[in-house]
Amino acid sequence: MRRFGRLCAAGLAAAGLLMAAGGAPARPDTPESLRAEAFEAAQWAIASDAADALARVSARFAQGDDALGRLAEEREALIVRRDRLERELERHYASSDPADLAARTRAQSDWEAATARLAALDGEIETRFPAYSDLTSPRALSIAETRQLLRPDEGLLLILVNPEATYVWAVTRERAAWTRSEAMDEARLKVTVDKLRLSLSATAAPRGDDVDPTLFAGRQPVAFDRAESWRLYSELILPVEETFKDKSTLITVTTGALSTLPLSVLVTAPPQGADADPEALAATPWLADRYAMAGLPAVSSLRSLRCYLVASPAMRSAGCPPGLAPASRNEPRVEPLRLAAFGAPLLAGAPSDPTRGAAAADSVMNGQLADVSKLKALPYLRGSRLELETLKARYPDSVVRIGSEATERAVRTADAEALSRARFVVFSTHGLMAGSAAAEPGLVMTPPDQATEADDGYLSASEAAQLRLNAEFVVLSACNTAASDGRPGGEGLSGLARAFFYAGARSVLVSHWEVSDAATTTLITATFADLDGHAVSDPGVRARALQAGQRAVRAERRWAHPAYWAAFTLVGEPG
Repeated sequence: MRRFGRLCAAGLAAAGLLMAAGGAPARPDTPESLRAEAFEAAQWAIASDAADALARVSARFAQGDDALGRLAEEREALIVRRDRLERELERHYASSDPADLAARTRAQSDWEAATARLAALDGEIETRFPAYSDLTSPRALSIAETRQLLRPDEGLLLILVNPEATYVWAVTRERAAWTRSEAMDEARLKVTVDKLRLSLSATAAPRGDDVDPTLFAGRQPVAFDRAESWRLYSELILPVEETFKDKSTLITVTTGALSTLPLSVLVTAPPQGADADPEALAATPWLADRYAMAGLPAVSSLRSLRCYLVASPAMRSAGCPPGLAPASRNEPRVEPLRLAAFGAPLLAGAPSDPTRGAAAADSVMNGQLADVSKLKALPYLRGSRLELETLKARYPDSVVRIGSEATERAVRTADAEALSRARFVVFSTHGLMAGSAAAEPGLVMTPPDQATEADDGYLSASEAAQLRLNAEFVVLSACNTAASDGRPGGEGLSGLARAFFYAGARSVLVSHWEVSDAATTTLITATFADLDGHAVSDPGVRARALQAGQRAVRAERRWAHPAYWAAFTLVGEPG
């Protein structure tokens, strides 16, 4: 990281932002070459499970081999198992209970077996499918390669948070720029993000006659700090915005605490009026007004999405590596399905404070399976039923499972074939965050009478990763589905997002905090209404559909606060 900081400082010096004595550049490198080198160095500094998942599934598609697919899926399952066992071992080592000693020994043995099998699998894949290993090896994209993969209406924004400063690059097909902000170093940026997140969470947000009580019942009022939001925008984005100000779609790659804050909530002009004034809030200009936005786990994900994860070779970007042959997947042609959707599970909890989230997954687990009684006690979601019924009316020939039909068994077995053909996939339910122990993030389905490995009412991330999808758009209409644990500071875009990317999704709609049942129903139905109004091939069609959905929520005066409309972000291909 320190070497990266020196590299960036040298690049800024060459660019004329830090000049040596006499006004001459501090070193002979050109501004363009140093900017390009720093852009690639920034990518090496970013490690993301979601980016890895996209790279691996794109390689699997490119190879088009069923044997490889089976090996890759076993590898993914082993990684999940290894990681779960590591969390178990941490918990057992931290315990002073003698009963944990035997469990620790078993977990250690299982971890060693999983690690050994993983090493053997990697060796087999490298020997039998060398191209797969090449494709999944991390490689940063140059500015020139990035430009070629971008469409004419797109800009890309890369923000790398570093201990001494935050570095920002803006790239379009025509030009590139960068900036450095010492005022937003890692520590100070986290303070700002934490402050903004506080007013976006359901534990502290505004109430009053103009605010929907179904999300924030009984909570203390905390207005959204628009001055802090404006400061974040003016420090990080405004200095490079000239590069992409004429573009309609903005693709973002963020790191650190910033990965837990949707950039759509940034204020693009000095705030007017009081933060708690509904009129001032409704008149506030947001970054979401200027651009349809989509996030990527890494810049290299552009290549995965536009060169390999495409419906046909004709849809590949002109910037893809030359010589890519059509993948021979040895799969029969099937009739596509518009939509496969599941949700509004049958739950016994009173919908008095209906938000699509609950406690961490630990609280509902009983060993390796979910506790059925604890799942059943979660609040029923009226809005989820309305949302799915609206989608069912829009797509009458699709598969929509509501209530008693929305089971884990339906997702994993009975409707697995339909899921593999669906263009759109929707889960509208409670989302649970990963816990401190072995529990994974997941989605709540209608609980069975008795939990089994086939169906315990909880679709975990590892189970979602085993689905076979060919979906353009997966919507996780639930809470806290963007990150592994939902907390600021953790790696963004992992957990469930990573699982669905690995399953084959090209874009995933995820949420960053606990969301209102009613407002989310409006957002999702408006997003699909806009999506249907445009051709599949329209540039940025999914990002623009989300932008329309956010506007539909904000059109309701009681939902002007960004806690209602900004929780969801599109990750992956903008369309």
